[in-house]
Amino acid sequence: MIYQGRVRDGVVVLPPGVELPEGSFVTVEPVREESRSKSSASSRLVMRNGVPVFPRLRERPRPGLKIVNSLRDES
Repeated sequence: MIYQGRVRDGVVVLPPGVELPEGSFVTVEPVREESRSKSSASSRLVMRNGVPVFPRLRERPRPGLKIVNSLRDES
């Protein structure tokens, strides 16, 4: 899950209701304001079942059933 917050007095403040367990490791990446407004609007459109859907890279083919089944059978 990705949460967006704001730095205040050197501390990252998350939106109300976001609770992370004490001692959780997190990654913080600064975002430009203009990117944030575009990404927050578009992120609502590219979520599926609460998970972000990443854009497909054109140079890579779509995985077929052969690769999916081989990955499934590895475990």
